[in-house]
Amino acid sequence: MERSTLPDELPDELATLWYLIRRVAGVMDRQGEALFRRELGVSLAQFLVLSVVDAHPGPLSQQAVADRVGLTKGSVSRQIDSAVAAGLMTVRVATHTRRENSVALTDAGTALVRRGDALLHTSRAAMLAAINPDEVAAAVHVLGGLLGALEP
Repeated sequence: MERSTLPDELPDELATLWYLIRRVAGVMDRQGEALFRRELGVSLAQFLVLSVVDAHPGPLSQQAVADRVGLTKGSVSRQIDSAVAAGLMTVRVATHTRRENSVALTDAGTALVRRGDALLHTSRAAMLAAINPDEVAAAVHVLGGLLGALEP
């Protein structure tokens, strides 16, 4: 890594790691946002919500979606409202408790997720062509271990 991509003075390796993770996440979020807005007409957050619902068939509460996506329940609720208005998702009162809603994709929502998955595949292939696959695997391993050590 070139020194010019780092601030002049970071106190230690952990601070450098924190800085790089935040920068990489920010760049990936901005690129994903631009890609999904341009190609699908939805935000990255909305695609993530749709994708989580698609990956978990059966009843899924808004709180479960929020937990999986890493967004607040309020943010997920706004994304779901927007998806319902666009005909991409349905919301029903959960059968096990009247205090929760259960969400599901419509056929149009499923089709949008499939198109988004194809876009992600193409985007990932282009990105990974510029990076050594062994380094990606090592980064995933290290970050997974760090997350495991930090989470309660």
